[in-house]
Amino acid sequence: MISSTMEFTSKSVEETHAFGERLGALLVGGDVLALVGQLGAGKTTLVQGLAKGLGVDPQQVKSPTFVLLREYAGRVPLVHIDGYRLDGGDSVVWLDLEWIFSRRKVTVIEWADRLTDCLPPEHLELQLAHKTTNQRSMTLVPHGARAEQLVEQLRVAA
Repeated sequence: MISSTMEFTSKSVEETHAFGERLGALLVGGDVLALVGQLGAGKTTLVQGLAKGLGVDPQQVKSPTFVLLREYAGRVPLVHIDGYRLDGGDSVVWLDLEWIFSRRKVTVIEWADRLTDCLPPEHLELQLAHKTTNQRSMTLVPHGARAEQLVEQLRVAA
């Protein structure tokens, strides 16, 4: 299957939440999302929307920068990782990757570009970038058949 990206522009925090909620409603256990973007690009805001789509109170979702990892109970458990302070495979050796990438959980990794050697081959990459003060661009890059399916479902729903 040929990989096809999807572009989305959010004009507000509310639009980022809504997009995340739509995506979160489609996620199932075993899905992995790799978020890439500068500081303040909207990664945690997007995860709050994803959480709502998974049945998690988005108010609970905080950046895991200082704890590295948080898990939230929902329709499907959500594992939220922040790779900002990690530097590749050697720095995550102490993490239980089998647990993190469980088929029973959805895993979302902020700063995933720091952990590319740890990502499973099947994942959805979301590249977030500043366009203006309030606008963010999101590019969805699917890796594998399941990620392609998610992008197609989002495209149809748009």
